[in-house]
Amino acid sequence: MQQKMTRRTVITGALAGTAVLVLHKPGVLAQDSTPAAEAMPSMFPGYPVLEVSITDDAITANQTTIPTGNVVLHVTNNSSSPASVGMLGPNEGQTMDDLKTAFATPVPDNGFPPILYSIIVLGGPPEIAPGKTGEALLTVTAGDWAVFPEGNQPPAFVTAADSPDSNTSDPTAQVEATVGDFYFKGLDNVPAGPAIWKVTNEGKQPHMIAVSQVPDGTTFDQVMATLQYMNTGTPVPGSLNEGDFGPADAGLLLLSTGKSCWVTSDLKDGTYVALCFVTDPATHMPHMAEGMVNLFNVGSVATPTS
Repeated sequence: MQQKMTRRTVITGALAGTAVLVLHKPGVLAQDSTPAAEAMPSMFPGYPVLEVSITDDAITANQTTIPTGNVVLHVTNNSSSPASVGMLGPNEGQTMDDLKTAFATPVPDNGFPPILYSIIVLGGPPEIAPGKTGEALLTVTAGDWAVFPEGNQPPAFVTAADSPDSNTSDPTAQVEATVGDFYFKGLDNVPAGPAIWKVTNEGKQPHMIAVSQVPDGTTFDQVMATLQYMNTGTPVPGSLNEGDFGPADAGLLLLSTGKSCWVTSDLKDGTYVALCFVTDPATHMPHMAEGMVNLFNVGSVATPTS
């Protein structure tokens, strides 16, 4: 029986990058206890902050009203599994009740909810290990928004309103990345160490960025052969092993068309692969199977073949 290709089935959890919102978690990475979250200095000082905490059963926000403009979504993972959250809201002609009804409708395991193609998703940090924190800077307009986890916890709801605390200035980004149908641009000279990425979606579909470190010298053909093998279960010459995919502190949870957000990275010198796991509704294939794969180097490593 063919196994559906998803973030978890492709590399079985080795890709410590971003994940599609509201996917069901198999729990294979659960731990017996969750360490206390480490407080990390923000790379977005001076902006309003929405503090969000994740547990195995719930997510909580420290406030129900936030300023419009650029807002830091600061996420603390107090759950026993890798997790993250993003912020989403109704598009023109939709209401928050429409979204609640749509997300209450069951979808197949690891399926991509159809409503995510039409609503507004402002982004979110990549998947965060238990006991760690992550952040993203989102541009929020006035109205009602939901902070949605990638697991089954109920969302938290906030309202954005104009305020003296609103900050519309943009931070300086070391990486200007663009996602589209179906490609990545701008991942050419990613610096090692802490960096800010500005990510813009110029495509017609929502996109994400899942990042994994791979062995130096890895080629595009090897990555595609590995994805084919993990999808079909049939060995493919030249494919990589599961252990060849390592975690990477970079990525983006999910971003709607026409939107930009800022995320952070902290990468060592090496070779990395960026993938998008969002499903194309026209072909029912993940975007990475349609070529949305990008090998890039960090620091002093030679540029990989792509």
